[in-house]
Amino acid sequence: MSLYDPINHLDHDRIIFFEGDTTITGDLDSDWAEAVLEELKENTSLRSVLIMIQGNLTVEGDILIGDYHPLLLVLGNVQCGVLKSGDDTIYITGDAHIKYAFFGNYNDGTINIDGTTYVPYVLNSNHASSIEPEGAILINLYSDLNDFFEYDYTREDLPRVFIPAVFDDRDDFDPWKFFDIIKAGQSPFNEGAKPARLIHEEELAGIIAGNIEEVLELDLSDKKWNVFPESIAQLKYLKKLNLSKNDITEIPAAIGELEHLEELYMEGCGVKTIDDAIGKLKKLRVLDLGANHYLSSFPDTFGELSELQVLKVDYIRAPLPESLSRLEKLEEISMYSCYRDVNDPAPFPEVLTGLKNLKRLDFRENKITEMPESILKIQPLEEFLWTGGSTQSQSFPDFTQFKQLKKLVISRKFNSWKERIFNISSLEHLGIDRNKEHKEYFNQETLEIWTEMAAEKDEAFREHLQWMQENKQLEADGRFSYILTPGMNPEELQDIYKLHQLKYLDLSFNDLAYLPDTFFQLERLEYLDLRYNKFPEEVQERINKAFPNTRIIWMGR
Repeated sequence: MSLYDPINHLDHDRIIFFEGDTTITGDLDSDWAEAVLEELKENTSLRSVLIMIQGNLTVEGDILIGDYHPLLLVLGNVQCGVLKSGDDTIYITGDAHIKYAFFGNYNDGTINIDGTTYVPYVLNSNHASSIEPEGAILINLYSDLNDFFEYDYTREDLPRVFIPAVFDDRDDFDPWKFFDIIKAGQSPFNEGAKPARLIHEEELAGIIAGNIEEVLELDLSDKKWNVFPESIAQLKYLKKLNLSKNDITEIPAAIGELEHLEELYMEGCGVKTIDDAIGKLKKLRVLDLGANHYLSSFPDTFGELSELQVLKVDYIRAPLPESLSRLEKLEEISMYSCYRDVNDPAPFPEVLTGLKNLKRLDFRENKITEMPESILKIQPLEEFLWTGGSTQSQSFPDFTQFKQLKKLVISRKFNSWKERIFNISSLEHLGIDRNKEHKEYFNQETLEIWTEMAAEKDEAFREHLQWMQENKQLEADGRFSYILTPGMNPEELQDIYKLHQLKYLDLSFNDLAYLPDTFFQLERLEYLDLRYNKFPEEVQERINKAFPNTRIIWMGR
């Protein structure tokens, strides 16, 4: 059984075993299995039952087990009308010849068919369907994503392509009505229905057949393309191209023929490789490759994108090419969550420090070994976003040396920045939100257990336990606590008045009860977010009166 995962991991204490090729008249379902057990004078409970066929299985009706048991293992080929895989677990080692449709429903069960599945229709609804269909129309009933298959139709297409008879009274697609229609030899499709992908291909062909000199922008985002449409290369005058949210794994050499392209958006496409020809885009100003998680490397020809101003590579761990440092016009880089693994922090991409005109760096949610002093070489830096970031090092560069820094977003990080943040006098936008106090709670019994364990633990555990005992506080409910993360104290905002240029300030989610008097010297404030604090009415009134021309957000108190 070890060959047939996951059946080998599931309970199958009782096996209904058929030696050789087997034919079942009617449906193979739970009623059939119970009838077999009754005929054998066995307990008719299907719990822990496996149906095992040592040979080919022919079911003259449908396979509709549906529940968690019985399990089904066929060591051969299968023939049936409809095969439904739901909460059950099915493993077929050969081919499956399904006359009408395969239906994978819900996410509890699984089906594995090692051979080819010959079937005219595959309906899938968030089901782990490990099958290789041939000649099938693939339909996703659950979502608009290509989860287990590259679908012809997804949920959003259903009302457009199917006849009303396949829908129930609530206008939901009804698989059983669908089966009845195709079993009757009728088509379930509206006349002229075709996959959205084909429609978009025809639309693109029409655009290319027209006056290409007039086509300057093209939005093909979320159009179910499964390859880069190389015919786009004929649109020689194209300046802006959006192919985001398509399943395009490769940016081919044809991209280099779009010599007038200024903006290219391919966010969330599943791109794995980029051809060197991308370096031919000498007019490209904006390149968005974010959320292409499987991209393992960038071509060195990135360094030839001499006009590039904005580069977005969010969620991509691949190292930036050294050639990037040649891009003298690059002003903005977004690297949100490129290095997410706290157990495997990455080195800071040193190539960034060679960018002579970098003004905006989104480096949120990154786990790195250290923030090097060399980041201070980026003196043109005007915006730095660092929420959710962390380093292994205790040291951190002195950001007061950035003389042009205007925007700083460091949510949850006020405690480590409070000694210097108000000395960055150039700031106009400051986010120091989400700094509530967080505690760890435990009782006396737990403390005693930890104390008994200490002798068998390492020195770090014993030191931490000692620190807990010295710093624990008694709570009103009798438990103990210690502070994991200190909250923001209003008096720690005393020096905020030094930020004479401040226009935007986010102090939300800080549990503040008042603001220091020096706060009211911020005469240029245009926007103030004070949600989820604890200001009494008199404090709110004072703030409103002091800043009559400021947009103040109070919601969520």
